[in-house]
Amino acid sequence: MAEFSPDQGSADLASVQRNGVRVLSGILTALHSIFPIISGTASSASAGSATLPANPAGFIVVTLPDGSSAKVPYYE
Repeated sequence: MAEFSPDQGSADLASVQRNGVRVLSGILTALHSIFPIISGTASSASAGSATLPANPAGFIVVTLPDGSSAKVPYYE
């Protein structure tokens, strides 16, 4: 990667900044497609067929990459 020198001019600096914004935008897009997004909390959830440990303090509501939501228990 070429290094920036202050005497290269403002056009080169603007180009470096635009490329940096593009890279950061791509990273953010990739992270959103990989990790769930916490969208709130809830005081109850159905366990379905799973057995949860007794007495969770609450549930974190997450939006999964496919758009569905899930509740994850948390404990004090």
